[in-house]
Amino acid sequence: MPKLSAAALPPSLRDVPVAELFAEVFAQSLHHRGFAPGGRAAAQGALAQLDAVAYGRDRSHLGGHASRLSPYLHHGALTLSEVRDAALAQAPQSAPSRVWKYVNELSWHDYFNRVYAEIGELVWRDLQPYQTGHPADTYARTLPADIVAAETGAACIDAWSRELRESGYLHNHVRMWLASYVVHHRRVWWQAGAGWFITHLLDGDPANNNLNWQWVASTWRAYPYLWNRGNLVRYAGERYCAGCPLAQTTAQGGCPFEATYAELSRRLFAGKAAAPGETGALDPARLQAVPWESPPTPEPLPNVVVWVHGERLSPTHEALVSYPDQPAVFVWDDELLREWEVSAKRLSFIHECVQELPVHVLRGDVAAEVGRFARAHGAVTVATTPSPSPRFAATVTALQAAGLEVQLWPQPVFGASLTPLDLRVHADYWRQISASAFGKAPAPPKPRRPRTKKAAPPKSPGGA
Repeated sequence: MPKLSAAALPPSLRDVPVAELFAEVFAQSLHHRGFAPGGRAAAQGALAQLDAVAYGRDRSHLGGHASRLSPYLHHGALTLSEVRDAALAQAPQSAPSRVWKYVNELSWHDYFNRVYAEIGELVWRDLQPYQTGHPADTYARTLPADIVAAETGAACIDAWSRELRESGYLHNHVRMWLASYVVHHRRVWWQAGAGWFITHLLDGDPANNNLNWQWVASTWRAYPYLWNRGNLVRYAGERYCAGCPLAQTTAQGGCPFEATYAELSRRLFAGKAAAPGETGALDPARLQAVPWESPPTPEPLPNVVVWVHGERLSPTHEALVSYPDQPAVFVWDDELLREWEVSAKRLSFIHECVQELPVHVLRGDVAAEVGRFARAHGAVTVATTPSPSPRFAATVTALQAAGLEVQLWPQPVFGASLTPLDLRVHADYWRQISASAFGKAPAPPKPRRPRTKKAAPPKSPGGA
């Protein structure tokens, strides 16, 4: 491959202030920074505050010990394995069950990413029909303005909408509650809500975000997720209800959540099954036996550049560490940032991550810019880390079509399996990888536990 002249490579944007790089986004936003700073150093500081034992006791309460590590996990400033190891270190070897809940919650990140890697863009489509008796075309395609503006009149909903917009964070329980309100109370297409979350959440991604929305909506679950005021008070206290105008008056119908689950179901659903003629986009058999083997670690090659993408923004990036003296590049994906309408908060977080890295920063079409960077350095190989994103796969294909070899350096495995993975439900996946997730040798799947119907409302997935 012919080497380009140095003049063909634009100057690095690494130290350009992010507010200048994305001036239009910052001009339209009042909130330029989220709840957490970006970067490996900040991630390690947050990890040092982890109390995995307390998390297992009170994670579902809004004042409980949520770790708030998810932005660092999604952007790769921390790996699942090192967070898991930090959690295991807090429990005696003889009693790892003291941190069982936290490790299990971490496994949802791995699980969702594995499902995403298998189904790709289907993650944006209804995997099965709504189990609400309502046809999909009866759900509004646009998020109501009063929800976005925090003007619904429901104190809890409006508080959560403001917190999302201002901080880029929502407690996992709040995510479930807010999603349930959007989809079931307001009859809005879950994709509209998922897109809203991705815009603002520092950890927003199509794997964890969309599959959680589908779980709530019932397009990837046997029945829809609901909550009532009793559930809210149990986990949040009276912080919202005490001053809520809907609790004081019946002019607007009163509190929409002041009802039993049976009453809410009768009010909101036409049934607990799919409407006649409705179909989903996924054949569950596709997830029944997904091949799995430990990814190999490649050998270093000559004539290499390193491509750092947005899901592994850390100085511990496996390809960076393997090629410490080779040129490295990060590219702002302009098309994706526009498509997701990524907020100033998220852009600031990513920028702070990138500033800790020894990379040349460009922006535009990722494949084109990485290819140009490689040619400018006379490289024939681009070394990077894997991603489950179909956009990543398309970039790799484009680089290979341009004559470049793409070498993948895997992250440490969170959980290994002796058999192909059953990804139809998390419980079956967990049975296969749980031994490995706790630092033991992979073991055969544990026997299924008998499933009994519980009167309590269902627990929500994922929440590290």
